[in-house]
Amino acid sequence: MLGKPTYAIVLDRDNARALSLRHMFSVICGETCEVYSSVEAFFDHVSTDVSPQVILVGDIPDRADAVKAIADAIPGFLIAIEQSDGDLSVEDAFLQGADDVLRVPYTLRELALRLRARIGLLGSSENDNLFLDATHWGDEAYISERAGLTESEAHIVHVLMKHSGKIVSRDALSLEIDGRAWDYGDRKFDVHVAKIRKKLTSTFGDNISVQTVRSAGYILSIDEIGQAELAENQI
Repeated sequence: MLGKPTYAIVLDRDNARALSLRHMFSVICGETCEVYSSVEAFFDHVSTDVSPQVILVGDIPDRADAVKAIADAIPGFLIAIEQSDGDLSVEDAFLQGADDVLRVPYTLRELALRLRARIGLLGSSENDNLFLDATHWGDEAYISERAGLTESEAHIVHVLMKHSGKIVSRDALSLEIDGRAWDYGDRKFDVHVAKIRKKLTSTFGDNISVQTVRSAGYILSIDEIGQAELAENQI
């Protein structure tokens, strides 16, 4: 069976930013996303007949030439991420073929809303509430990147972050992540949470943690020090 087509491609040497963008597409939006650190790596792995919905070009060598080469060869909505050092002006990005320019700093919510307006990402009305409750997107992307969470672990943290400080039952997790009720006795979430807890403790100590509440579910807690770290590490 063929896999799901790649929805988004990110080119960026900034690993934290690239992973946060992949987190937005794969975990929050439920779309596939690939990340490359150079235009050469991109063309080594991506054929010119693919049709990703969106391509984001951040900090890579020879950005102007890269934007033009991608625009000429690959279909898709092309966004250039404007760098603080001004190596590629907004005007030049458009002249080289970019469809849009995203200025740093930005939020993941801003990017998702921009793509919703331009190419219909999360365009159905059932996703309206997702955009209304998006203040935690950047925080969860930072936590996932710093702690080295897998995509499955990041999905769980995504749900727990939406209910930070409140107990989330196994049934609620299963309904949101798997689209079905939790099977009593299934320890999948217990296993994932144990791994998440270990990674969070190793990275953040007790400042950002997940606890298991017996017979109830899980709760993600962020103390004042953890909140301060998240506030200092936005995109």
